[in-house]
Amino acid sequence: MASSSLSASFPLLVILAISYPVLAWGSKPIPFNDNKSFFCFKFRVHIINGFSSNKNPLSLHCWSQDNDLGNHTLYIGGDFNFKFGLASFGKTIFHCDFKWAEKHRFANVFTDGMESSTCCDTNSCYWKTEDDGIYFSNDNKNYIKRLDWLK
Repeated sequence: MASSSLSASFPLLVILAISYPVLAWGSKPIPFNDNKSFFCFKFRVHIINGFSSNKNPLSLHCWSQDNDLGNHTLYIGGDFNFKFGLASFGKTIFHCDFKWAEKHRFANVFTDGMESSTCCDTNSCYWKTEDDGIYFSNDNKNYIKRLDWLK
């Protein structure tokens, strides 16, 4: 009889064990204290003007499903950046329209599951516009070209 009541309460014990961390943390994410955390909930995205001239500054407009971040004009070295937490339900995606002289490009600058895993170590993603395209980095040092400009 004791084993049957133990068997009946086992699923409840499993549910409590799984949900305890969620209940203990409440709505606060796990803090990042060493930049090596497995769980990444908060990020900052940087858009940096790396053009060779200020003759035509970078114009950009960024948004997500929930937030319109507005229009911005960046001159050489300018850095438009924004921070956010991942959505509890659904997928977090931020888009930007880049315009430079007669050239333009649309890009998803953050997609949960893509940049979230790449940028987890630093909690930051960096996009830099150059004369020949748009580059990506997670450390603001080592950039790789992701996109070419469209005319």
